[in-house]
Amino acid sequence: MSDLSGKPDYRGPATLTFDDPAAEFDVRIDLRGHSQPIDGIFRWYGRVRPHEGLQEFMEAAASSRKGMLSTDSGTAPVTVGDVDFWGRYRLQGKGNPPYPLEPEEDWDDTPAASTPSAEDRALARAAALLEPEFRASADTTEGYVELLGGTPAPSPTTASKAMNNRLVASIYEKLWRPAGIAMMGVGGLSMSAERAKAASDLRLTGDMKVLDVASGPGNFTRNLSEHLSGDGIAIGFDISEQMIRRAVRDNRGPHAAYMRGDAQSLPFADNTFDAVCCFAALYLIPNPLTVVDELVRVLRPGGRIAIMTSYGRETAPVRSVVGAASGRIGVRMFEKEQFTSIFEACGMTEIEQEVRGLAQFVSATNAS
Repeated sequence: MSDLSGKPDYRGPATLTFDDPAAEFDVRIDLRGHSQPIDGIFRWYGRVRPHEGLQEFMEAAASSRKGMLSTDSGTAPVTVGDVDFWGRYRLQGKGNPPYPLEPEEDWDDTPAASTPSAEDRALARAAALLEPEFRASADTTEGYVELLGGTPAPSPTTASKAMNNRLVASIYEKLWRPAGIAMMGVGGLSMSAERAKAASDLRLTGDMKVLDVASGPGNFTRNLSEHLSGDGIAIGFDISEQMIRRAVRDNRGPHAAYMRGDAQSLPFADNTFDAVCCFAALYLIPNPLTVVDELVRVLRPGGRIAIMTSYGRETAPVRSVVGAASGRIGVRMFEKEQFTSIFEACGMTEIEQEVRGLAQFVSATNAS
């Protein structure tokens, strides 16, 4: 959710009404909106200031609720969604908003500052890579491509709950991920060296199309994007709304854009990308081999794939201890040959593997 920094389109009193069960609340709201570049539909969004009665009503539902939002200027259907740290519930709607719209300026009179930013152009290039059925339903109002309609990510394990946590998203790059990498024993390889290795393994250059699955808060994606030029685009793809919001806040760029979706069914046609990667995430994903199959599917012939994931070691005592600890928190340990075998079965070439502690780096070239 955007932080609504700056002046909103509407700030003031409003009435929220619901039919099932019937309820009405006088609230204060902040709203803004714009026409979505993908389909031209006007979408508006905002927050409700903290309201005790509304909070009790929403907590009873344990999910979003649809209702009507009215101001002195109009009424429109609205979805009341999640609550933020300050007790503000999210509002979303599309079509005519419940506040007056300023008439659009003539193109010739539009100031230069209102032309699309480099970041917005990157988002549009990313959205253009979606298959048509996904493009039609995608929402870009919050600076990323939302493909799940705001549905919360599943959190079946301790690890997945952490990845969907706002606090973890805020400290992920500086504290959480380095701590995890240290536990894996990736000795002698700094974060910057890991990123450099990824860019080298993927052979990034020019106007390539790059997909970074399980991108978290986007630091890795942004770094990959800095090796691109022209119309090159690196897409950070993650299922966690908290991670994607953080990525949009901190790591958008002229060649970096973000999407929220399920990597078990990527919304792209076969052979879409010049390079695909997934670093430090497959061991957290419920169906990791399905995700790897999807990465291979969307990679063009001659394109590069690179992953970094866990390695269970070959010594029996080590495997037993690591396996027991990782299983309790929802972390998988993979065999040394697991991914090299998959890539060989796909007919890939130039397969390379490097093992460091409890981590393995594997890269390959798709068959041309």
